[in-house]
Amino acid sequence: MDEALRAWRAALGEDAVVVGEQALSPYRRCTSGATRSVRALLRPRGTQEVVRTVEVARRFGVPLHPISTGHNWGYGTALAAAEDAVIVDLSAMRAIGDFDEQLGVVSVEPGVTQAQLAAFLAERNAPFLVPVTGAGPSCSLLANALERGYGITPISDHAAAIMGLEAVLADGTLYRPVLADLGAEQAAQAFRWGIGPYLNGLFLQSSFGIVTRMTLALARRPQVVRAFVASVREGEALERAVEAVRAVLRAVPGTVGGINLMNARRVLAMSVSYPAGRVGPDGLIPEEVIAELKRERDVAEWTVYGTLYGTRRSVAAAQREVRRLLGPLARRLLFVSRPMASRLHVLATWLPGRWAARLAAAARLLASSLQLVEGEPNETALALAYWGGGKRPADDRPLDPARDGCGLIWYSPLVPMRPDTVRRYVDFVVATLRRHGVEPLVTLTSLSERCFDSSVPLLFDRSSASATERAQRCYLELLESGRRLGFVPYRVHVDGMPWLTGHASAHWELAARLKSALDPQGILSPGRYGRLPAG
Repeated sequence: MDEALRAWRAALGEDAVVVGEQALSPYRRCTSGATRSVRALLRPRGTQEVVRTVEVARRFGVPLHPISTGHNWGYGTALAAAEDAVIVDLSAMRAIGDFDEQLGVVSVEPGVTQAQLAAFLAERNAPFLVPVTGAGPSCSLLANALERGYGITPISDHAAAIMGLEAVLADGTLYRPVLADLGAEQAAQAFRWGIGPYLNGLFLQSSFGIVTRMTLALARRPQVVRAFVASVREGEALERAVEAVRAVLRAVPGTVGGINLMNARRVLAMSVSYPAGRVGPDGLIPEEVIAELKRERDVAEWTVYGTLYGTRRSVAAAQREVRRLLGPLARRLLFVSRPMASRLHVLATWLPGRWAARLAAAARLLASSLQLVEGEPNETALALAYWGGGKRPADDRPLDPARDGCGLIWYSPLVPMRPDTVRRYVDFVVATLRRHGVEPLVTLTSLSERCFDSSVPLLFDRSSASATERAQRCYLELLESGRRLGFVPYRVHVDGMPWLTGHASAHWELAARLKSALDPQGILSPGRYGRLPAG
């Protein structure tokens, strides 16, 4: 290790190689309470420095763990899957290039955040939406796409927006798309599949290389963006709501973005402070308190939230379809644009009384949510991590759930959009969370007309060892019990990697053969979406 550190200092410079407990401690923080040993930190500033970093690691057999910004909240933050890794922090690689307004594509390096791309587009008055997520403005675009992340803007599947990428392999060679190597740079940006075997996909949710550059397709800013919010009538079954959501997705494809179906506790977590003084002996908010909060905030048992994108005429037509399909089961159906929400907020500030204050808070939340669906990153959804734990900074620093003591693990299973399947899933996840003393906050987000992803935050007091242990046990039980019921996550926490790779042997055996061919020493993120090598 000492020889490797000397070689890295020679290759990257003294300031790019960091050791010492205090300097490395921020990279050990994790919202899940998980821990890993970290041997050193490297900060390359460009692709060639990444090549030199990998060459030294290969020479001395030292495992590396690349991160983009390290803000993988709820899935491991900056932690490696295995112990004793050297972290390669790529956040200094912030170049944005190859922006083609005609084709609607842009190339980004790992350190480019949602906020940085938003500023880049705003400076050029470019009519495109940032592919935002709820993780916040400080998160990497490239890393989210590699994790197959998704959002609710028109290109909701961020992995599908990858037109091409470059990656440093474990032997130090640089992989580039075949069309680019043939001299067809513009075609490489416009056609993701290339020619011959499709190899870009090898680098998604894997440890086959360090991706240093990615070309993304951007959605153009539409003429109209309008959200719809439906409060499902009490007594209406969840099954009918699922059928209605599926009908909307089929009726207005291309105009409607992702649709969220949220239970009451999930909506309350966005709109009220955590009632810490009213928690029951089981660590959960009692049902009578939930019922009271629902009445105060006029929150239904299930709420549907979606967005329409398009021209005035297409959105007006889609709005009629949404009203026809959602109206019969909604006790309230609102269509609102960002200017309308802003005007509502201004009006509420002029009204007297407690009710007006609640209206103002609701309008403010709606306006910030509309900002997100219009492709402008903010911290609205990230605030959820602080519900029930963590301390928000008193100054203007960006939210950082790992730094601020938040307890958060995401459970994100895929749920086929069949009403009976969704009911079975909701009953299972609510019962499991309640058994472990975790509030059952459930969101189902449409990935297509066929499938939901359910994002369930396991929120807990990270300062409590017992609460942390309960949440970690709950996560592992959700993984295995959910698997038996047919519910498997689309991505897992780093502590879930051994569980994941212990199943589906044919898949992971082939992945291991590819890993052995591309990285025979196992120096790139060992154990990440792959089995740890023996020993």
